[in-house]
Amino acid sequence: MEYFIDTVALSVNKQGEELCGDQIEIADTKDGKILVLSDGLGSGVKANILATLTSKIAVTMLKENATLEDTIETIMKTLPVCAVRKLSYSTFSIVKASKDGTVNIFEFDNPSYFYLDKGALCEVPKIRREIHGKIVFESSLKMKLGDQLILVSDGVIHAGVGKLLNFGWQWNDVSAFIEDTMRTSGTTSLSHEIMSYTNILYDFMPGDDASVAALTYKEKKTLHLFTGPPKNPTDDKFLAEAFMEARGIKVISGGTTAKIIADKTGNELRVKLDDLRKDLPPTAVMEGADLITEGILTMSRVVDLLKGYRDGKKSTEILQELFEDHGASELSKLILNEASEVVIWLGTAVNPAHQSEGFVFNYQKKVEIVHELKKVLLEMGKEVLLYTI
Repeated sequence: MEYFIDTVALSVNKQGEELCGDQIEIADTKDGKILVLSDGLGSGVKANILATLTSKIAVTMLKENATLEDTIETIMKTLPVCAVRKLSYSTFSIVKASKDGTVNIFEFDNPSYFYLDKGALCEVPKIRREIHGKIVFESSLKMKLGDQLILVSDGVIHAGVGKLLNFGWQWNDVSAFIEDTMRTSGTTSLSHEIMSYTNILYDFMPGDDASVAALTYKEKKTLHLFTGPPKNPTDDKFLAEAFMEARGIKVISGGTTAKIIADKTGNELRVKLDDLRKDLPPTAVMEGADLITEGILTMSRVVDLLKGYRDGKKSTEILQELFEDHGASELSKLILNEASEVVIWLGTAVNPAHQSEGFVFNYQKKVEIVHELKKVLLEMGKEVLLYTI
């Protein structure tokens, strides 16, 4: 069985630094993904250069099927030497994950990874190897649906030193935090939970670069997003047929679109009056639809949420937003947690309501938001198809 390999990468810079001394590199391969988390010596520009070189070399060579020995040798020979410490040094964790669940992990001086099997933390045997004078730990896994791998840099383990904690947020403390989070929130937002608490322990002024990278095996699912009425009213029937024939998660974004589909399918459309908010219109329900939201305002909020989801500095506010009950958070969670592929059905009719005086959005803005959504989804590793009607 082939799985969808979902990844999340979050980093925060050391307070006062413009560049992050950690680097997370994720690359698609023919049969899976490669994930590298590297941590350069020190912080700032030098650390960023060391970490970037390490991650880029590792991903490039491993994609070309180079051996681990050759990859590590190249990294060590390429890194510039620190003039002060006389070291060319960058720690790293390398993950090679195949779509069938086969995973190989190589670690050099980074904190040990966390492996969750069916939501429970498990220890994995590791082989100690010396490669070109460096001690590397190698381990292999056979991951299954729902299994998750979490990598952290030492900026997470050191969080709180000299502030809220005497010795930092030790590995065992992070492990206990993960177990507690799994009992309350599940894997949905685990990476952000870790990064959010890291920020809190640093009092939002990180004393070191900190990174969290996660890799999760998920079922392949398609989310169909219908937004906007067709340009030609004669295509309303085609829109409804596409909705009925779609397999997977079905979301309608836009009141006019929902009315057209309800009319053509004969299903009752009902607005959820208990879902009223000042900032976003309410959602609706209809047989056959997993979610129905307002259109352009909600879509714009979804794009902002998904962009923020990739920013470690925003972990706390993103968590708060995702746990709120509104159309944008519900659609964002479906995309983040369920969908490996998103099919967008974009109706190109001009909505008269959007042309009213004082309305800040227009047709062109709707198209821009949809294309921005497509861009963000592709950057997140989702497959995206866009059809215009």
